[in-house]
Amino acid sequence: MKITPQDIQTQEFNVKVKGYDRDEVSQFLKQAAQILEKEILENSRLKKELEKMKDNLLKFEKRDEVLRDTLISAQKFSSEIKVNAERESELIIKESELKADEIISSAINRHKSLKEEIRNLKFKRKEIESDIINMLNSLKELIESYRKDDEEFEKVEYMSK
Repeated sequence: MKITPQDIQTQEFNVKVKGYDRDEVSQFLKQAAQILEKEILENSRLKKELEKMKDNLLKFEKRDEVLRDTLISAQKFSSEIKVNAERESELIIKESELKADEIISSAINRHKSLKEEIRNLKFKRKEIESDIINMLNSLKELIESYRKDDEEFEKVEYMSK
């Protein structure tokens, strides 16, 4: 049998000559006490469960906060990595451009140097060609001179015969 607070307030006891039936009142009070005790125990258990739930909620809120902080840190770290990677790529590009400029400049200088060297070699070759032609002409003249000498010698020999 369940008793509510209203049942306790509206409970009527049989009246005897000297008042209420003591056994009936006593029985009712025992019943009310038992129910109240059960309710107090249930209330205590629910309070403990509520405290546990609050503790769990607090733990979950702390985990949530840690996860949020971790996520924010990861996002910052990711952003920093991205910024650093962009800076590094810009530096690499600038260094590559400088090296490319140096290589191009070196190639241009080398090209100019080779052109100058080729021009000098052509000039020397023309000088050598000219010297060889002059030498050949001199040799030709010398040979012609020897031939003339030989012809004259033969004439002299022919005449001496």
